[in-house]
Amino acid sequence: MASSSVMLEDGSNPEGTDPDPPVNWSSKDDLTDVVVYGHISSPPMTKVRYHLAFAGVKYECVERNGRKQPKGFYKKTPIIKVNNRVVNDSYIIVKNLFPALYPNEKDVALEWEEKITYGLQLAMEIEAMEDPASQADLLVLVGMPKILSTVFGYFLPVGGPNRTIPKMIKNSRKKVDEKYGPLKTLHDYLRDIKNEIGDGKQSFFGSATSAGAVDVSVFATLKTYYSLPYVENAVNEANLSIWWNLMENVMPESVSQDKFN
Repeated sequence: MASSSVMLEDGSNPEGTDPDPPVNWSSKDDLTDVVVYGHISSPPMTKVRYHLAFAGVKYECVERNGRKQPKGFYKKTPIIKVNNRVVNDSYIIVKNLFPALYPNEKDVALEWEEKITYGLQLAMEIEAMEDPASQADLLVLVGMPKILSTVFGYFLPVGGPNRTIPKMIKNSRKKVDEKYGPLKTLHDYLRDIKNEIGDGKQSFFGSATSAGAVDVSVFATLKTYYSLPYVENAVNEANLSIWWNLMENVMPESVSQDKFN
């Protein structure tokens, strides 16, 4: 357990570190006055929102650029505030939500959450950002005009191999290769997920009838980028299109209607 000496100046947890003292969320009743901070196009932000919405937990969304936070505060997003307690880092947030939202799945869910956060998500972002055909749609995702791709495409930080942003993500991930293993391809991660779901024996991860924690994390991680042909094609090539359509039907529509203050 991390000691209070490693907490940020505002008392919240740094990236990759559990809150101290622990939040001890053990049921949905513990999740009151919930506010989630981040950007609407962020896959980790989308993941946190879907877990809350799927469980029926009410929450508010606030747009936030972590880099503009004051000294001593967390410089990334998402961030969640529950009953005035702040928790940072999507992996740590979801890790602490699992006991409250999925008490019977928390162990296997946490095992897969590590693969999703430090594997699937990063592979998807890197490959989509290096795909020239996805450049214009990526600009739209972050609120920029698509025409920039036509006029300035060669100079943009996404849209080709080793462009600035995907290269930065690669270099950052390499620093934790020893802990998580080398980053695999998006296809490899989706294949692993398909193997767990199986061929016709069950409709969801670990269940024949109902979606669970891992289903929600995988779906929500892919959802924001699914508008990119590269990601949609990857899902189809992994033979996950039936699972995807089932998830579209069971996931709450309210998430797409979230208002960011």
